[in-house]
Amino acid sequence: MDAPRVSKKQHIKQLAWREYLPMAGVIATWAVIVAALGHADAARLLAAITAIRAIQNLTRLTTSVSLRQRMDAPREIRRQAKVFALNLQVGALIAAIMVVTGLIAAMDAIGQGSIAAVLPFVALGMPARYLRVADVNTASPYFRLALAGSGLVMVAIGWASGLHLVAMGLAFGAREWVAYAVLRLWPREASEPRTTLVEPLRFAEIARNTAIIGRRMLTYRLTKTLLTVFGPLGNIAARTGRGLNFFRRLEPYIPHHLGGFILASLGFYGAAGFLAYGSGEPAAMIGAAGMAQIASAMANVILLWHWLPARDLGGRVDDDDDDE
Repeated sequence: MDAPRVSKKQHIKQLAWREYLPMAGVIATWAVIVAALGHADAARLLAAITAIRAIQNLTRLTTSVSLRQRMDAPREIRRQAKVFALNLQVGALIAAIMVVTGLIAAMDAIGQGSIAAVLPFVALGMPARYLRVADVNTASPYFRLALAGSGLVMVAIGWASGLHLVAMGLAFGAREWVAYAVLRLWPREASEPRTTLVEPLRFAEIARNTAIIGRRMLTYRLTKTLLTVFGPLGNIAARTGRGLNFFRRLEPYIPHHLGGFILASLGFYGAAGFLAYGSGEPAAMIGAAGMAQIASAMANVILLWHWLPARDLGGRVDDDDDDE
């Protein structure tokens, strides 16, 4: 009788620290941004941040899981895994920077100069994001909390300093580095029982983990996008579902055929392009970036399809990345 009560308390505690407190920080951050910039520029900033997140979704490689599984392995195995993961993340970062460069040119071409101007400053935080997932000492389920807190501090400083749109983009780039530093200094928790791998890290293992997590998270990202029409209540519902692992139960209903993923990804990219080119309004640019974010998450799974099991083999694989 006591076990269920303990389990429920643990769920509530995890939801508070991993979901609700970060969400409160994000809401407070955007309240400051709207007060400082006004609705139109705040929307442009959100579109730029969401576009950067879309690029990160496209180039995502989940290396932190494999690194944690080798924390108790012999020293040479740990070193090989660390170097291999770092090299992969640097390669993913280079690819992401190339996409950002193309996106800036595209935004200029369609008359979205304000978004094009802010994109490089938001992208300054990308190296911290990619390096963090190659550093086992910063792997933490509380990353979203650290990121939300650092974001609130940085934009508050920007507001107090009277900074404009581009500088607020810089604040968002800086928050990634602040969160990275916070996690570096965060007291380490007692190690949980885990599987220890003693073989060298290979790309096939990372590709498999990335594809599995990417497919699992699609239900969350799709649902959260649909629930945004309900404002903060929709955000609460989506984060509660993620915290309680409800979306994991929906994974078997996600398409398991490559053709379905390709068509869906192209459809979302097409919708993003239609919104971006068909309307120059800031709200439309947010919608376009949101569609691109989902399409890129699907494209990431497509790129790694060769390593994706026919069915999710089970087991919990935590994703501690942030979603705005």
